[in-house]
Amino acid sequence: MYLTPSLLEGAILLAFEVLTLLVTLATIISALTPTRWDNQAMDRLFHYVNLIAGNVGHNKNADDG
Repeated sequence: MYLTPSLLEGAILLAFEVLTLLVTLATIISALTPTRWDNQAMDRLFHYVNLIAGNVGHNKNADDG
């Protein structure tokens, strides 16, 4: 007998995988890019990238040394 996940369980697993992928990509992007940009739109965008990546505390961006 095979156990098959219900549609809801599959959707929850997919959402968790997508969230994990987004956080991982945001962490990689924020680690490779500077903290501040001269362009206000890029500065705002990367502020949100840092939030998604969970860059709080001791995490560092590329220009933080």
